[in-house]
Amino acid sequence: MKKSPLPLQNACGGSKNQSLGKEALVKLLRWHFGHPEFRGKQLDAIEAVLSGRDCFCLMPTGGGKSMCYQIPALAKKTGIVLVVCPLIALMENQVMALKEKGIAAEYLSSTQATQTKNKIHEDLDSGKPSLRLLYVTPELIATPGFMTKLRKIHTRGLLNLVAIDEAHCISSWGHDFRPSYRKLSTLRSHFPGVPILALTATAVPKVQKDVIESLCLQHPLILKSSFNRPNIHYEVRYKDLLDDVYADLCDVLKSSGDVCAIVYCLERTMCDDLSAHLSKNGISCAAYHAGLNDKLRSSVLDNWISSKIQVVVATVAFGV
Repeated sequence: MKKSPLPLQNACGGSKNQSLGKEALVKLLRWHFGHPEFRGKQLDAIEAVLSGRDCFCLMPTGGGKSMCYQIPALAKKTGIVLVVCPLIALMENQVMALKEKGIAAEYLSSTQATQTKNKIHEDLDSGKPSLRLLYVTPELIATPGFMTKLRKIHTRGLLNLVAIDEAHCISSWGHDFRPSYRKLSTLRSHFPGVPILALTATAVPKVQKDVIESLCLQHPLILKSSFNRPNIHYEVRYKDLLDDVYADLCDVLKSSGDVCAIVYCLERTMCDDLSAHLSKNGISCAAYHAGLNDKLRSSVLDNWISSKIQVVVATVAFGV
């Protein structure tokens, strides 16, 4: 069931210009997302960007990075938070989840119908957009037409935050460098005064430094969370000591019950071969890698999220 928006003045106890305290932010968190408290460095990141400060946030997968820009979007009475995301399927899923909670969010991509895109653009061109969060790809930001639209939104004082997910993609030192991310280096000059939030789950010190410099972050708050997740059991098995690696993997997956799982491989062909082997052994699975077209990758992701398939055999691109 969709929730009605929590009025900002009720959540904050004052006008939109009043600085938000922890109590007001926790109230937004509980009302919209049902979480009793913030986790890890979430609150630090949220308070930083709401105060207008740039922030670099390193959190493990599943650490709640999305809260760091979704709560700021709800804490402002007007304006939008722009979220840069590299994968259309992930944008779709986040937007769908937000809409189910009654939060005005949309994404723009080449896969959408013209009528849908026109409606979003009309809202952005209005004097007071109803959108709170807008998800886009780095490729779209690089287009002159969309950048012009963003500058107009910024001129009207309606661009509250730019959040860059998977920020390590901007670094040539990273494992998943994407040239389109490099063009995000112009955001600081185009949108002075707008805080930039860079988020990633994977960045060694060299990559972290490159991300901060490439995005021209100004005196950013640097937040790093531990990669240890107490809710996860870790176990190491050496392939050389196993009689049959495939049989061992099948046994592990079958003994885990009806749960979703990811098996990471280093090469695309290995993903295809292992997926076929697991399927022959009665395990519901599919391969996921850059060699598949966008439609098929989206289908695999949707089927895995909805538990139609149990296992995804993937390259690291699935993490992105």
